[in-house]
Amino acid sequence: MFTGGKLLRRVLALLALVSFYVPGVLAGDGIPRRDVAATQQTVEVTIRDYRFSPPEVRIKAGDTVKWINREKRTSHSVLFPAENGLESERLFPDEHWQRTFTQPGTYSYRCGPHEEMKGLVVVE
Repeated sequence: MFTGGKLLRRVLALLALVSFYVPGVLAGDGIPRRDVAATQQTVEVTIRDYRFSPPEVRIKAGDTVKWINREKRTSHSVLFPAENGLESERLFPDEHWQRTFTQPGTYSYRCGPHEEMKGLVVVE
């Protein structure tokens, strides 16, 4: 028979194994659910030659877009004029900024200092 301490250690070890190998978690109603974080993705947009590449990305609500400045000397920003001017900080070469989009919609953006640079995020 197990003593109190041994039994507790075995139960905790068993719980740790089960939580590691079970792919979902229970939402309180007894129905297994997939981990939401495991389904979220990050899409990268490169900034190079005064362009956003790709210029348009399509993502799902909850996904993240990460902009990376690959210029050699120029700084850029990511500005959303329709959202009260929401703007990233200046991105110097090899720096990045990211935003998670939680609501479906179409989000137009441009570079703050270079108005000719434009992009679009479509959230489904």
